[in-house]
Amino acid sequence: MNSVLAVTFALVCGLASFAVSAAPSDPLEFYREYQAVLGKAKSLDPLLPYYTKDLSTGLAKMPKEMQANYLKMNARKLTELKVTRQTVDASKAVFEMTAKTEDGRPTTGKVTLVKEKGAWKVDDDAWVTQLAR
Repeated sequence: MNSVLAVTFALVCGLASFAVSAAPSDPLEFYREYQAVLGKAKSLDPLLPYYTKDLSTGLAKMPKEMQANYLKMNARKLTELKVTRQTVDASKAVFEMTAKTEDGRPTTGKVTLVKEKGAWKVDDDAWVTQLAR
């Protein structure tokens, strides 16, 4: 029994260190990875690890129908993502960007990432898209 626990513990620790080491160290690369997951997400579960602890905890506590509305309002597949202005230091990154929505409409956004326990996390992600004509 002890050997089974030891092997399980070793596997869990190994997987945890792999997940942490696999996270991008470049904030823009991290955000692009988050956008790829966001574009495919069917629930908040795969997104929660990308958010700050406070944001993740708050979203996880919301009723399922509110979570679904949050995902519907925020899920987007962006193309032609370009940074127009950035401020990056060791613990915070702010990007102002332009992109196109999946249907080709121009959109602008401002994204704030912060470091928590050495990893980048989404603290704020706001986009404004022009209405279809």
